[in-house]
Amino acid sequence: MKFLDKIFLNKEEDCFRYRLVLDIGTEYLKAALVEYNREERNIIAFSRVKQDYGNMVGGAITNIAGVLEKAREALLKIKEFSPHQTKEMVCGIAGEFVKGVLLSLDISREKADRRIDEREVLYLIREGEKRAYEKALKMAEMETGIKDVQMELIQTNIVEIKVDGYKVIDPYQFQGKNLNLIVFYSFVPLVQLGALHTVASKLGYELVAVVPEPMAVAEGILNAESREFGAVIIDIGGGTTDIALIRNGGIEGTRMFAMGGRAFTRTIAGELNLSLKEAEELKLAYSRGEKVKDFDKIDKLIKADLHIIYQGIELSLMELAQGEVLPKRIYFCGGGSALRGLISGFRELNPAKRLPFGQNPLLKLLSGKDIKGIQDQYSLLTGVEYTTPRALAYCASKSLWAERRMMNLESQRL
Repeated sequence: MKFLDKIFLNKEEDCFRYRLVLDIGTEYLKAALVEYNREERNIIAFSRVKQDYGNMVGGAITNIAGVLEKAREALLKIKEFSPHQTKEMVCGIAGEFVKGVLLSLDISREKADRRIDEREVLYLIREGEKRAYEKALKMAEMETGIKDVQMELIQTNIVEIKVDGYKVIDPYQFQGKNLNLIVFYSFVPLVQLGALHTVASKLGYELVAVVPEPMAVAEGILNAESREFGAVIIDIGGGTTDIALIRNGGIEGTRMFAMGGRAFTRTIAGELNLSLKEAEELKLAYSRGEKVKDFDKIDKLIKADLHIIYQGIELSLMELAQGEVLPKRIYFCGGGSALRGLISGFRELNPAKRLPFGQNPLLKLLSGKDIKGIQDQYSLLTGVEYTTPRALAYCASKSLWAERRMMNLESQRL
């Protein structure tokens, strides 16, 4: 919301600033260098490095030294591509680690004839943070069975503002007795945030923002009205499938199950007695529609694994719905989503009859090109597998007030 500029932003220079974006995936580590000012956002360098087995498990860093080695390799490629340097880093974090809390916050103003000022807004946000933190702790305890899991706030989104019951965009232009904010707080476990902070500092960077990856994709493809109605983001990566329910301006819930593109590769390798590299090449050729050896057998194997994916998606969506109607938009992203027949097969299952959709959902496969808010002049991130890193680059290149909202810098948590 533009009115937040008045809180966080005095004057923004027109000269370009630079920022490194790190997307630490299970299968690949991706790095992008972005340049931006008030008017322009550009991706000027990109690299992708394959992760070693054991660096990541289920989207979580398990071997910091191994991730650092791959990150340094990626950064060397970035430096070969562009002479520009920066000390600021933005990292993505998997949606499964994010605990989202939506609160309605109210205050009765003593001087109703006085215009609302920024101190009143910030007071409500800070007061709500305390309540949101307690709720996030309970959510983490229910999921892990562990009490007092240390959580950290990484993002605060103001979803709606009302003055005396009327919805407004900029509250500083209004007077009134009752001020109401709908605020979405995003928390992550300290163990995951700490790992990202360690990676950044060991590489010589300052971690200035941590962005939930499903929210980055939502920010990149949805306008404000669409975000209010919500969407389902399904990110099928190499080792996991992450599903996020975006509603009320934030991540209302997430689910993850340990099956991604590599499962199909392993199935083909095992059944046809091939190496993983050979099986991966066959899988990609099959997805491109090429004539491949043993096509019928590969087709049968892939369709069998697809049904396992569908079952995981259906179970996850049923749990996320919690008896309410799901948003009508489902967006698929991630390299595993490009598998031939995946979306058409899911559509044939008629999800509106099996899940609580008000109507048949709109299914769309996203690619990097669908993230419109940032330029990619060298066409570095155009494919399906680059949707999330390009969305992270877009979020990383936002104006200063948005950065400070993401990290809640006024609390100086990091």
